[in-house]
Amino acid sequence: MTRTFIDDDIDRRTITIFLTALVCLWGAHFGVRWAPDSFTRLAEMSWWAATQIVFYLVVPMIALAFVGGRPSDIGWKLRGIGSHWRPYGVIFAVAIPFVVIVSRTAEFQDRYPLYEIYRGQSGVWGDLAVWWPLYVLQFVAIESFFRGFLVLGLGRRLGAVSVLVATVPYLMIHLVKPPVEALASIVGGLVMGTLAWRTKSIWWGVAVHVGVAMSMDLLSLGHKGFLW
Repeated sequence: MTRTFIDDDIDRRTITIFLTALVCLWGAHFGVRWAPDSFTRLAEMSWWAATQIVFYLVVPMIALAFVGGRPSDIGWKLRGIGSHWRPYGVIFAVAIPFVVIVSRTAEFQDRYPLYEIYRGQSGVWGDLAVWWPLYVLQFVAIESFFRGFLVLGLGRRLGAVSVLVATVPYLMIHLVKPPVEALASIVGGLVMGTLAWRTKSIWWGVAVHVGVAMSMDLLSLGHKGFLW
């Protein structure tokens, strides 16, 4: 009996990943609009982070389980990653000087920290204590989706070409950000995707992503007079 395209286990998984990605990208983009109008800024930002976590992490994990996959198939493993830190360390070391330079621009200051802070605002550090853990967790979701679910998930069928496939939507979610950052997302998507493909793990990518993002927030807070 001739085997059709959809009869193959790997192809069923590939189709499921693509269809799930469409749903997740739509939900992550529009989910913030479902927040009640009565929300405070902190509640609104927490809602945004929650939508990213749900659509970039929870939904893909459910879809993966549906086709018989495991979290380790999309980079959720720690074993053996101790020797993988060097290229990620280089990426972080190269990125930080650019972040420091760009952090002085008005466009950067208007955008960061992502949770808006203004002079004279009370309860800043209490709000940030709630916001930052959610911010970190949404980066876990981002890396799990783009470098894990898409790169490693699709890589079983597409090979290393999955890095290019995952970089396209990764750029698109950055188009609302400053042009330099959007341009950097192309390089970041290709480099981080390639490293995830080679190491079969997302965790050093998470560390770099969180490190750069927190540096951006702290630099912005410093320039606005909250740190010194």
